[in-house]
Amino acid sequence: MRVRDFLRRDLTSLDRDTPLGQAIRLLERSGHAALPVVDEEGRVIGVLSERDIIRALLPGYLDLLRSASFLPSLNQMAKKLREIERLPVERFMTREVVTCRPEDTDLHVADLMLRKGLKQIPVVDAQGRLIGQVRRIDLLSHL
Repeated sequence: MRVRDFLRRDLTSLDRDTPLGQAIRLLERSGHAALPVVDEEGRVIGVLSERDIIRALLPGYLDLLRSASFLPSLNQMAKKLREIERLPVERFMTREVVTCRPEDTDLHVADLMLRKGLKQIPVVDAQGRLIGQVRRIDLLSHL
């Protein structure tokens, strides 16, 4: 079966200039773990995920240690969020976006999700414009 047969025609997205705090509220309301970032023509130029945001809130050396156990409290994260919540999502988004097309197969999308560890994938047209999304649950429901 093709992606066009089960994609969600959900165009919930962010502009590159959307403040991070607003993006967090939209992620919460939408129930998505990530949102595509689109340019003025609706082309996908990035993705902002919960993971990207958490990474922005933690000290850079945390990746080296692979643990947050040394942090005294989550107050440090809250303080950092207050410092960066007005900054544009473009500063935090992932720029190497994995997308799929409506004519791609369900097997192709399943493979992408597994290999890349993705919960959802933006679906784009031939010009790279957002036309929907496929979430893991959409794939599973389809099967």
